[in-house]
Amino acid sequence: MRIFILQGISVELPAQDDHFLNDIFHLVLELKLSDGSADRVDLLSRDPTLGVWDANGALGLPEIIAHYTLSVFVGLGGEERQLVASKELYGPELFGQLGEPVKILLSGHENYLDMVLKAKVMAVDPFGQMSGEKPDDINNATTQEQEETSLNLDDYPASRLTNLGIFLLTRFKRFGNLDDINNAVVGLQAAVNLTPDDHPDRPRRISYLGISLYSRFKRLGHLDDIDNAIIKLQLAVDLTPNDHPDKPNPLSNLGISLLARFERLDDLDDIENAILRLQAAVDLTPDGHPDKPIWLRNLGSSLISRFERLGGLSDIENAIKQHQEAVNLTPDGDPDRASQLSNLGTSLQTRFEIYGNLCDIDNAIAQLQAAVNLTPDDHPHKPLRLNNLASSLRGRFNHLGNLDDIDNAILQLQLAISLTPDGHPHKPNWLSSLGTSLQMRFVRIGSLVDIEDSISRLQDAVNLTPDDHSDKPARLSNLGNSFISRFERLGNMEDIHSAISRHQMVVNLIPDGHPQKPNQLSDLGGSLILRFEHLGDLEDIDNAVAQLQAAVNLTPNGHPDKSHRLGSLGGSLLVRFEHLGNLDDIQNAILRLQKAVNLTPDGRIDKPSWLSNLGLSLRARFERLGSLDDINDSIIQLQAAVDLTPDDHPEKPKWLNNLGITILSRFQRLGSLDDIQNATAQLQVAVNLGPDGHPEKCRWLSHLGLSLMIRFEHLGNQDDLDNGIVRLQAAVDLTPDGHPVKPGLLSNLAASLLTRFQRLNHPHDAEVCISHLSTAALSPVGSPAVRLGAARKWIHAALTTSHTSLLAACECAISIIPLVAWLGLSIPDRHQHLVEIGGIVRDAAAIAIVLDEFDMALEWLEQGRSIVWNQILQLRTPVDELRAVEPDLANRLLHVSSLLYQGSQAKNPQAAHKRSPEEEARQYRALAKERDEIVEKIRSLPKFHDFLKPLRLNRLFKAAKEGPVIIVNVSIVQCDALVLVDGVDEAIHIPLPDLTPERVNQLQIKFNGLLRSSGVRQRAVRDEDVDIGGDEECKKILAELWDHLVKPVLDSLAFSVMFLRDDLSQHTDQGSL
Repeated sequence: MRIFILQGISVELPAQDDHFLNDIFHLVLELKLSDGSADRVDLLSRDPTLGVWDANGALGLPEIIAHYTLSVFVGLGGEERQLVASKELYGPELFGQLGEPVKILLSGHENYLDMVLKAKVMAVDPFGQMSGEKPDDINNATTQEQEETSLNLDDYPASRLTNLGIFLLTRFKRFGNLDDINNAVVGLQAAVNLTPDDHPDRPRRISYLGISLYSRFKRLGHLDDIDNAIIKLQLAVDLTPNDHPDKPNPLSNLGISLLARFERLDDLDDIENAILRLQAAVDLTPDGHPDKPIWLRNLGSSLISRFERLGGLSDIENAIKQHQEAVNLTPDGDPDRASQLSNLGTSLQTRFEIYGNLCDIDNAIAQLQAAVNLTPDDHPHKPLRLNNLASSLRGRFNHLGNLDDIDNAILQLQLAISLTPDGHPHKPNWLSSLGTSLQMRFVRIGSLVDIEDSISRLQDAVNLTPDDHSDKPARLSNLGNSFISRFERLGNMEDIHSAISRHQMVVNLIPDGHPQKPNQLSDLGGSLILRFEHLGDLEDIDNAVAQLQAAVNLTPNGHPDKSHRLGSLGGSLLVRFEHLGNLDDIQNAILRLQKAVNLTPDGRIDKPSWLSNLGLSLRARFERLGSLDDINDSIIQLQAAVDLTPDDHPEKPKWLNNLGITILSRFQRLGSLDDIQNATAQLQVAVNLGPDGHPEKCRWLSHLGLSLMIRFEHLGNQDDLDNGIVRLQAAVDLTPDGHPVKPGLLSNLAASLLTRFQRLNHPHDAEVCISHLSTAALSPVGSPAVRLGAARKWIHAALTTSHTSLLAACECAISIIPLVAWLGLSIPDRHQHLVEIGGIVRDAAAIAIVLDEFDMALEWLEQGRSIVWNQILQLRTPVDELRAVEPDLANRLLHVSSLLYQGSQAKNPQAAHKRSPEEEARQYRALAKERDEIVEKIRSLPKFHDFLKPLRLNRLFKAAKEGPVIIVNVSIVQCDALVLVDGVDEAIHIPLPDLTPERVNQLQIKFNGLLRSSGVRQRAVRDEDVDIGGDEECKKILAELWDHLVKPVLDSLAFSVMFLRDDLSQHTDQGSL
């Protein structure tokens, strides 16, 4: 329904043949409807010589299609008698004759009155669409109407109160003054109260009252207002006969109000009833009716809301159809055309967000731009249309990454803000949109100015929004997201804490049952996962899973966001599994992600993401349990993600990389040459599609290089070896020093160079190999496990090439072991590396023995024994001992170590990369420096001088006071025994040439078999001694140990001790002389 207001009225009475008109002293203009209701305005003479009269007020036309009687009351001279001129006009005719001469017969007079009526026409849509008005016009018209209406509402007719209410509602929509909408409600309620039940204008006045209540609800969010609005509008519908030409008006008003309540309470009955009423309004309105485009627009908006709730694709298609028809029915020059174009553009953008079809977003932007172009800067809806255009530009930027789009979006929003006065209720909307757009540009180009400005704008939007405002949670959430972006760039933990605080506030502000509650729970869960990935606090990941589970539980089946929330929950369970290794987590992750995939139709732009995460989860379970079904299914899901993603999509290289390394995993298990060929092909395409400068390109190059190396090992093609080295070198070159992934990349490159050295015997390859391995192992940043692996390769390369750095490689490996065992690793990783630690310690000790560094070998063996058994028996570690004395220092060390460890790991599959490699390297170099400073501070404490260092030898010799201590070392290098004897200052070395690792392993297998057969390995409690049994087999085992271990040690020990004591006696005698 539109209300037309004539304001700025003037009447020109050109020179008349009859001179009596020169004596006119009073002029009144009146518009009367056929039902008798009327509105009139007084006119005062501005220039009697020209016959120009100006109105002191405005006239309201409730309907454009009504028939009006235009009357002029004229007072002559001092006479009380009034002459009346009148003419019946159809609404469109009246508008068409504005500014044109009109001949009106003077009652009781033979002449016509030649009159030119001029006025500015303001069309008011009570549901938000206005055209043609200027702020001063609205304000003046309303003020005049108020001044002419007594404070005692009962003293004025209902028609005048209705006009006053309409004026106040119009001014409220322009300026947002709450007094206006409150007074409008009071005035319109009074008009309804004064209107008899059988009055033909009663339905219309009730409808205006419902509209004003709806408008107040939209501003304040009070449910009583929208409930009362619906009651009033339903009554207006019921009071209007079905065959009345005005029936579509109250039907449409009722539908819009039901839609508003649905958006607040999420009651599906409301949206269904809204669509029924709005469809009825359309069906009852003939083509050509000036209001039909409005009814079509309202119907389209309601269909979009139902789509967003239920996901029915037919709704979005039907919505676009309604909006397109509304545009087609609205001619150029119509003041509503801009509104119709804007709604069409918004619906096209919604369809783009589902299917990702670029034609839709391009068309949306074109329609929205046209709407902006048709809207003058002083139009109250110009800022809204600028905001809608900016939203569509952001959508295209998200898809294509074109900086022009996000720059343009920011410009549109800055203009929207400049056109909106301070205090306007919509200003926080534009500030929030601008803050979000600046955040997006920051993520793309990394300008700190953008993120600081983003946070400032979003904070302003929050500050301007009352706590009880319905938009407060969304604005707090946007602010939290910007804090997250700044945290991901600068690593300041205060930002992630602030983000979680804002998201928690949002959750607390939204009552249970509110349709937005699941969204905000999901955002809170995501921010908690991010903090967990940086701090490793198990409480965060547990809380994140709980929030995401709650979001899923609160989302009804059939809701279009159900798949997204299931996918987020599955991702969080995968993260927890990777840290704790609990099989229930990976099983539940796969179940949730499978449901997300099943609920997401092909064509939805988020389906590849869920398919990829499902594939990664299946691969993780395969790596844990070894089921071939899992790795096969993983490849199927990852291939589907690739197939559904166009080549120009920014995520395509990531999906290809995931697919390639998963196929490579299957090849390493089954050895099918088709798999290694396919894996290499997928990884090559990932590299080709990945843009230069992408922060993940170094990983993609490294994976391609490793795939080529593995293919070389199986097929022996020299080109694969050379090309693999080229790709691995490129990965290293793209990664700045100090970046946590660089040690791993250097280690991979070094391994490939060692392979080529062993094949071609080029000395340069060996030198470069050892240089890279030493750099990787000695790096202050990166995963301790990766650095330990590099140190182990360094030992192997130095042994293979007889390099002089062999002992230094061993020392480096031993120094890293405490970091692997006690700092930064997840629980599954620690258990996995315990086995590797034992082998590294034994090999390093054997090398030290070969180089006659017996004391060093003893220290290393003792440290390795202590670490492994402390982990197995869950005894106190040095960090536990430190925490008992200095808990803050211990926690800080663990926190910084965790940050350094996390930086070297593969990213959460749902996480986006915000920083350049150089920025990340700078942060991790600072963290490494901080960790070293913490360790030095710890070593300055009493009893912690040797913190994270090997045990000193003098502490080991104390253990020999009760008798000789014999330490046996079994290594692939050689097998030896080292003996500590009380009174002897150095260890005794006893070679064990007949003892080999293979022989020891065989003896261990046989002995474990005997134990199992006797029930010794069972966990049940035994109350009596158990006979191992198998005497003959046991004797064979013991005999072998005697021959190859015990007897050589005892023989050498007896001789060595006697020799050393004789030698000491000689020195003592000589000393006494």
